[in-house]
Amino acid sequence: MKIVIVGAGALGSLFGGLLARAGASVWLYNPSNVAHVHAIQHNGLRVERDAELITVAVPATTTTEALADADLVGIFVKAYQTAQAMEQIAPKLNRRSWVLSVQNGVGMEAEILKFVPSERFLRGVTAQGATLLGPGRVRWAGVGPTKLGRWEGPFTSELEDILALFQRAGIETEYSQEIERLLWEKLIINCAINPLTALFDQPNGVIVHDSELREIAGAVACEALRVARAHGVTLTEEEAIARVETVAQKTAQNISSMLQDVRRGRPTEIAYINGAVVREGRRLRIPTPLNLLLTRLIGR
Repeated sequence: MKIVIVGAGALGSLFGGLLARAGASVWLYNPSNVAHVHAIQHNGLRVERDAELITVAVPATTTTEALADADLVGIFVKAYQTAQAMEQIAPKLNRRSWVLSVQNGVGMEAEILKFVPSERFLRGVTAQGATLLGPGRVRWAGVGPTKLGRWEGPFTSELEDILALFQRAGIETEYSQEIERLLWEKLIINCAINPLTALFDQPNGVIVHDSELREIAGAVACEALRVARAHGVTLTEEEAIARVETVAQKTAQNISSMLQDVRRGRPTEIAYINGAVVREGRRLRIPTPLNLLLTRLIGR
């Protein structure tokens, strides 16, 4: 199985490196971070986890040529980069390729589906965490389940092969027929943790260790929950808050992806996280003032 990772930054490089180590034919594609690509080309991809160092020899490139004849294309760019990335790779895609997104947030699916048949599109959520330490170096920051679902159509033997490969790579993966619900359940968590850690420049644990931020995070989660219920989410407010706090506690030392972006002076995914709740809330006529405030405070 030939796999191409589009947007081989932190998480994309982690997934690609683990899949390559498991024996898959993997290419890492990243046209914007040339130093990262060159480091992988010369020294391999270095994945650090606690005291362990994993070095994986995996091809990396800044050109789209590697996409030819890919069986699986993983979209790992930031949500706001999706449209541009899809336009760049579209000429090299073929209609038999599976396209997978485990991106944060909600809303970028429409950009992917402009170029990919819905029956070949896989959407997923993952609890895996990664941080880009420098060119060619990734920290495996968190381990957790990954759930994938087909956007349209039944489970097939091809999907069974993809899931089996992910499992062999050490990526705990299962199939779900309720991927939309899972996306919104994760969105609730991201809405509460990401912008607050970014605004206060603190690791995830601040959400549970600071009583005032804990209260705010809970209110943000409950507001997002009221919108998410239109997408199959059946959590109670207490359950939603508990999930936010559990994730914040388990990842207490982690730096959220939004805070990483803010520290590097890059755009964030706020429009696809809290902004997605605001847009959907307007459509459903559900007020979302807290999520709107966070969206405006982060700004981009």
